[in-house]
Amino acid sequence: MDILSVAVPGPWWTGLSYTHTGALPYGTRVRVPLGSSSRVGLTVEDLSTIKRPEELKEIKEAIDQTPPLPDELWRTIGWFAKTWFVGTGMAAKSFLPARFLQGEPLEDTVYEPAGRSSSVKYVYEPRDSQRMDIYRDILTASERAAIVVFPEITAAKRFWNILPDSLKHEGALWPGLSKAKQWDFWKRARKGEIRFAVGCQTASFIPISGLSMIIVDEENSGAWRAQKHPQFHHRTILAARAGFAGADLVLGGRMPSAKAFLQAGKDFSRIGIRDRLIFVDMKDSSSYDFDGIKDTLPISRPLIRETRETLGKGKWAFWILDRKGYAGEIFCEDCGSPVRCPKCAGVMRWEGKSGSLKCLDCGKRDPVPEKCPSCGGPFLEGQRPGLEALEERARKFFRDKDVILFHEEGTKMPSGESILKKHSNGGLILGTRKIISLTDDISPETVGWIDADAEARVQEYDAKARAFSLMWESAWRGKEPDNRKIVIQSRRPDKTWQQALGIGWGYFWERELKERREWELPPYVPMLKIDIPAFKRNGLAEHLDRADFEYWESEDRSDQIWVRTKKFDALRKILEPYFDIKNTRSGIPKVSIKLD
Repeated sequence: MDILSVAVPGPWWTGLSYTHTGALPYGTRVRVPLGSSSRVGLTVEDLSTIKRPEELKEIKEAIDQTPPLPDELWRTIGWFAKTWFVGTGMAAKSFLPARFLQGEPLEDTVYEPAGRSSSVKYVYEPRDSQRMDIYRDILTASERAAIVVFPEITAAKRFWNILPDSLKHEGALWPGLSKAKQWDFWKRARKGEIRFAVGCQTASFIPISGLSMIIVDEENSGAWRAQKHPQFHHRTILAARAGFAGADLVLGGRMPSAKAFLQAGKDFSRIGIRDRLIFVDMKDSSSYDFDGIKDTLPISRPLIRETRETLGKGKWAFWILDRKGYAGEIFCEDCGSPVRCPKCAGVMRWEGKSGSLKCLDCGKRDPVPEKCPSCGGPFLEGQRPGLEALEERARKFFRDKDVILFHEEGTKMPSGESILKKHSNGGLILGTRKIISLTDDISPETVGWIDADAEARVQEYDAKARAFSLMWESAWRGKEPDNRKIVIQSRRPDKTWQQALGIGWGYFWERELKERREWELPPYVPMLKIDIPAFKRNGLAEHLDRADFEYWESEDRSDQIWVRTKKFDALRKILEPYFDIKNTRSGIPKVSIKLD
């Protein structure tokens, strides 16, 4: 009897040991007993030297006789598990279809081995149409297997639509498939029946035989970051996959990420938008009052002027404010205490249209109280006017024009096409940063950032980079961007990171990365957030201390530690006992990594 270690999807790193009559290749699916049920896992290593094999349970079923995944994808899964501090089973679950890990049968397939070295090409063109034309030409010129991925489904569909019909017959558009069809195409791809796939995040780990090229558009976009644990950036994993496959990697977008900028050098064109920028000092703007709100909202004359001219031509204008509701929160005038969520003590936003408060943490809704919950004072007032307040003022400015507010949570953003049909004479669209996506179909002549400083006020090391990227996107995304005016209201207009908008992203990254290097921040030194049960935090801190790791404990949360290090192998040895399957009930940590 052979002894095999099996990785089953779960939060632990522990490989589970089982016996089997005969050896199985690594990466083979097996069905194993676990507790009172059975699970599908993947064989990961040979443990023939284990003691007391008579106490082990036997594998119930060997589902595959040969490894069902190409070697490059299996190696990518293993690399991801080790680098991202997750078990191999959890890594496989993050990349592979549910039906694969349910044990559905697959035909044996012989994959074409990687026989070449990987190369990297960069395509940073701010105009979407020109960039997609470059991708199309690259894909058309190649006769080998490829994956082309975009951060949003709409972009993948637009790219697919510009491909010649003769080329479409060789590939598949992933977003246009149902779950059942995705599984069917997944199986066809592994057999070499599909030469290339165009899609978004879900297409990143298709087992295409002989993979020789991966194109990643908008590699700088935050949409590539997985929202659930384990939180990873698809670009980083796809770059590793290209290396294992010997595939050419094409990274593109309107601007590069910090990491790509460092790796690619500084030979890119520095396209600026100085002639399209209008900076306005908030101190020189008119401030407007709102009923029940202490603070005012600055709306400048240049913004009103540009918007009025745009609407007068029957065109579109966007006003962006990343603050939903009528006011950010409510305070007591007497004691100064904010009204907090009675369930979780989170910040509660005042939503005027529903006449309620909504907790930003747990989502609980309550009516606006008649008196202060803390002191009983009768006078409550809002702070930081939001989109509903902005809408109220905008309707007064432009009484005879369409003013459209998009900010409802839980509702899908309408398509640009549907908006154009309903409002044929243009209008003013108000919303958060999400409305930038509407530029794919609606080309605004004016985009106004109501409070540009707020975009960089987030307490994150990359806040300025996110703010710059957003405003750069608002200037270039969609159709006919070259004549679009960008009005930026700021307390420090045309200073620091905002100044770089007029010069280009090369200027921005040179200065931003100089700061990060001095402070030893990503991409120079990775930062890791470890969420761990509160009663285990002190023990982990002691282990980190003894090993001379630089770390700090979160002031806001008792179950969180931050570590700054390049020594992943050493950190893994410290964390390994905490990820043993025996800790399942007491709580296993979760590690998040910031690389750039």
